Amino acid sequence: MKSNFNALQLKEFLKDFYTVVGIRISVFDEGFNLVTEYPEEPPAFCASIRKRQAGRDACTRCDREAFMRTSRTGKAHKYICHAGLTEAITPVRLDSHIVGYAIFAHMLPQENYADTLAEIFARSRKYFDSDEQMAAAVRAIPTHPSSEINSSIRLLEAIAAFLQISKVTSWSYGDTVHQIDKFIKNNLDKDLSNKVLCSHFFMSRTKLYQLSEENFGMGITQYITSLRIQRAKDLLKETDESIKDIAGKVGIPDYNHFCKIFKKLTGCTPGRFRREKAE
Repeated sequence: MKSNFNALQLKEFLKDFYTVVGIRISVFDEGFNLVTEYPEEPPAFCASIRKRQAGRDACTRCDREAFMRTSRTGKAHKYICHAGLTEAITPVRLDSHIVGYAIFAHMLPQENYADTLAEIFARSRKYFDSDEQMAAAVRAIPTHPSSEINSSIRLLEAIAAFLQISKVTSWSYGDTVHQIDKFIKNNLDKDLSNKVLCSHFFMSRTKLYQLSEENFGMGITQYITSLRIQRAKDLLKETDESIKDIAGKVGIPDYNHFCKIFKKLTGCTPGRFRREKAE
């Protein structure tokens, strides 16, 4: 299952936000792919850096490092990018799972502006043809009070929450049912509790049950049990393995419990089933 962003609705929201606040936002999906951003064109400073392969590579590494930090911590944070600009990033969640990332990009603090410019020059001079070109590009980036930049983290978190509430982002189930079925059949000997399946496929128990009812004609627990007993029947017919070993192989290691379920679904004990199929 993958997350799905309504890119057109999202872009309109980012445009409205930029009109009021004047801070550029970029939104990426869980695979670190750009969904949309506004303004679409980066500042001249960043555009100049990205004209060079080394600059593009540095930007990509910097973004990925920010994604990974946020993915590990699950929290929003502020950081200095490779070129010396201040940025903030937050995870975008859906049903408690991270489905993307939102970045406030290209911010400069008003305080200690001269020191910040010196640091930017030291980091990024290699990407420009001249200091004059670089100075003009940097000075075109709006500055913000440090207090405003620090508050941007909380604002980003509010934006991320809004994206879920407004249904800008949602789950795209696609072939999820096929994936669930394949996962179950390949892991019949393992723990297939609702908790495990919900965690693996990023969905609620209610949604899992609904998909199972709609596609398998029964609840998910009932469906898993039916597959396990069918696998057990095949093993009883095709192998000489003990009933206890077969019970373990189909994920019902309690021998007595296995026999009880087997008889309930087939009408006979595992031993009788094997004898009758052997005749």
